[in-house]
Amino acid sequence: MPYRTTMTGSWYRPPEVLALLAQSPTGEISAEHEKTYLDAERAAIRDQLHPAGASFGLDQVSPGEQRVAGYTTFLPHRFEGFSRTERVAMPFSPELIDEFQTSNPALGALLATTREAFALPKIIAPLVYRGQAAAHRAATDAVRIAHEEGAHSVFLPAPSPGVITIFYPNNPEVYPNHLDYLKALATQLREEYKAILGVPGVVLQIDAPDLAMGKQTATDWGIDFYEALPHHVDAINRAVEGLPRDRIRVHYCYGNYAASHLSDADFARVLPQLTRLHTSALVGELANPHHEGDLLVLQEYARDHGWPKGLGFAGGVIDVKTPIVESPRTVRLRLDQLAQAVGAQNTWGGTDCGFETFARMNGVPRSVALLKLKALAEGARLGG
Repeated sequence: MPYRTTMTGSWYRPPEVLALLAQSPTGEISAEHEKTYLDAERAAIRDQLHPAGASFGLDQVSPGEQRVAGYTTFLPHRFEGFSRTERVAMPFSPELIDEFQTSNPALGALLATTREAFALPKIIAPLVYRGQAAAHRAATDAVRIAHEEGAHSVFLPAPSPGVITIFYPNNPEVYPNHLDYLKALATQLREEYKAILGVPGVVLQIDAPDLAMGKQTATDWGIDFYEALPHHVDAINRAVEGLPRDRIRVHYCYGNYAASHLSDADFARVLPQLTRLHTSALVGELANPHHEGDLLVLQEYARDHGWPKGLGFAGGVIDVKTPIVESPRTVRLRLDQLAQAVGAQNTWGGTDCGFETFARMNGVPRSVALLKLKALAEGARLGG
């Protein structure tokens, strides 16, 4: 049987979009350049529907985050409470810095010399979300373009409460501790989720790398990662309470960077919390060599506890960090193994992460990414 297919969210931004983003003080392209980003979103959807000229492609597509510089960098533009002048550097754990230096020295050197690039606006007052109109407009555009291009389904990403606590360190003068900060973000981000899901036909993807990547990047939480994890799941559940669960999916990942990933979280300790999410599907990493073995954890969990009824799993069967193009047979093998754990009806083929998480930051060229998506689509259709 064929499996359904999707990707994770970000796609390559064309030169004209990159130029506008480079000039934008907010990390978001303004509505006066609407034609530029709408054309780029249409091109991104077409790439997913017909990768490398194929006659068929992905079942659920994304506009590719064309109007923002990254999935978190534009957030101060949509909130009140961020400083317009003061900035705070995103911290990295000693373990992560050591991992970069030993397994990818070039990346480690780049991070050391460009630390200011990771300095983002400081929180100076309680955050209040004001981006409802922009979120609703993006969702409306996504549904319209997807329909015009003949896509079966379209999703739009939005950040989780927890991932914001990674990129924007807490100011104890505003929020006394990590859990207070997390709860406040859940309340405010609910407004973004409502604005997106208020548009019929769109699926919301909550980007929640904090549910795994937080182990090596959340250095100021003041609480152990595994102790914090249930609270991060609860924050998402509070934010989506009463919203259409069948139109919500949650993406977790271990960080979209090429390194050893030896400091990553233990999936066996993460998975029981992921299954508590009030979502219709999980979207997660399974293709990169360090986490392909997470399939065994999924199989063991399902054998011991049963897989939650109706919970889909869009497994990353495509690694976005390597130029090696997976063959359709490799894709099919991975999907069949995933289906053994979660059931064929719940199995989706996907990518480990986005292809261009931040503007100009990608692991493989667009030409390679197109071949990867083509292999994904072909592998999902191979006979089992």
